[in-house]
Amino acid sequence: MLRVASFFAGIGGFDLGFERAEMQVVFQCEIDPFCQQILKRHWPSVPIHEDITTLIPTTIPAADLWCAGWPCQDLSNANTDRKGLTGERSGLFYKFMELVAEVHPTWLVLENVPGLLSAEQGTALEAVIDTLEAHGYLGGWVSCNAVHTGIPHDRDRIFFIASFRSKRAYRIFTDSSELSGDSTARKSSRTQAGSSVCESTIRDTPLVVQRRGGFGYTLAKSICPTLRAQTGGHQGGHSDRPILCGEKLDVDRVGKADGVSPRMDGRRGRLLGNAVIPAIAEWIGRKIIEIETLAQKESSIV
Repeated sequence: MLRVASFFAGIGGFDLGFERAEMQVVFQCEIDPFCQQILKRHWPSVPIHEDITTLIPTTIPAADLWCAGWPCQDLSNANTDRKGLTGERSGLFYKFMELVAEVHPTWLVLENVPGLLSAEQGTALEAVIDTLEAHGYLGGWVSCNAVHTGIPHDRDRIFFIASFRSKRAYRIFTDSSELSGDSTARKSSRTQAGSSVCESTIRDTPLVVQRRGGFGYTLAKSICPTLRAQTGGHQGGHSDRPILCGEKLDVDRVGKADGVSPRMDGRRGRLLGNAVIPAIAEWIGRKIIEIETLAQKESSIV
């Protein structure tokens, strides 16, 4: 069973997905106190370190895979003053890689927002790839949307998958056009599902949604746009769909429209908006296990 160390763990999206893929979570690092409570509830025996800047490599349990959805605030397109990887929060990527350089886990799986592709005039993406290669990691990146997992929610994220001094990770990218973890029923109806999405986009009545500097409209009623949150000068990518700028979250209204839990509030909305989709993590985890199993069989034959 592959062992996982989770950094910037949040509420455990990566952790849950990898666990469903039959991996074992052995370590977590998360600074948010409320997130820590959630992690301790679901992984009571897993040690949690609070601050990655004070983390010592020798205290991290042995793990085959390290995952990290590092902070996106300085990379997000929703931030009009984004500083990219030179920012205080998104720049923690380099602190994470310092730890990687000391331990060299077999696999790395990283996640961030699509804004990474354009941040710093496109050089932020190059910096991430160059840093991974400089530390001996080979692989690539893929864009995965929550919609691909069957969830009616438009939420695109970038995932980096790399293996240490090995080309094993390349095998994942030969089959990255769809999430192979889809159910048989979903596979058989993929063409119909795609067309229904297009139809709903054309025929549905426009909805008012939050936009930078005001509000706008969307026709995609059947698919919820990315959740948004607005705090001070930064409007992140995490709020519910039919909400105007500056308007209080109407849980009853959103609950009836989208099935949102009555326990939802601004804090929970922010944490959900930051979380990795477990189904995507599970798909990645199962692909890695397939590759590892195949590699073991090949080595035993030799």
